[in-house]
Amino acid sequence: MRMRIASLCLALVGAGLAAISVGLAPSALAQDQDRAQSWDVSRAGPYFGIRAIGSIANLDDTDTTGFAGPALVENDSDEVAGPAFVGGWVFHNFPLRAEIEAGYRVRFDYDVRDLAPASTVDYEMDVATLQVLVNLILEWRNASSFTPFVGGTVGWARNSMDIQRTVLATQAQVTPDNNQDNIAWGGLAGVNWRFADNWSTDLIYRYINLGAVESGVIAGSGETIESDAYHSHDVLLSVYYHF
Repeated sequence: MRMRIASLCLALVGAGLAAISVGLAPSALAQDQDRAQSWDVSRAGPYFGIRAIGSIANLDDTDTTGFAGPALVENDSDEVAGPAFVGGWVFHNFPLRAEIEAGYRVRFDYDVRDLAPASTVDYEMDVATLQVLVNLILEWRNASSFTPFVGGTVGWARNSMDIQRTVLATQAQVTPDNNQDNIAWGGLAGVNWRFADNWSTDLIYRYINLGAVESGVIAGSGETIESDAYHSHDVLLSVYYHF
């Protein structure tokens, strides 16, 4: 008798669970469809845009060779700006977009003095950077026109230094230059606003390390001036056209 009651109870429980699962299946399916439809799939595909770069930047500790006296760093932080062009792709089935960014930033004023006993030597150096970067961006997609995101940056940066070396006692000058190629890397976070069918804009904060800055050996006098890392805290404003 007890076995029959237990079997009957198990059968009733099984039937109840089956009924619940049948009842919940359409609801779960509807929720999945709602999630799929919450992000406008027309946003997927290629885009192209322009980007304004504004930044607060600084150089790591200055190293010098060939100085006759102690080195005095007069300026190793500056405000830098420049334009960039962006081409990218928004993936449909994964919340990711990938882009290539080509930009140019000017100019970082990097000033150092050699406090030599005979005469101070002044080095005024203008640093400009040509960069080609790949940005991978993970999006928090939702039904609104605003899409927050985080991402990473890696690429190539050429730091070009134009130097004006002046012996202050005689005003004798030389104007060498040097290029340094580097691997650039960084991280970013921001939000994209889709303000029209084919247009969007985003605001991004990015930290990026643009690599070393070096004078090379200055012809005729033999000094070198270098910094191991060019750090930049960027604010990026972009406008895109989505095809």
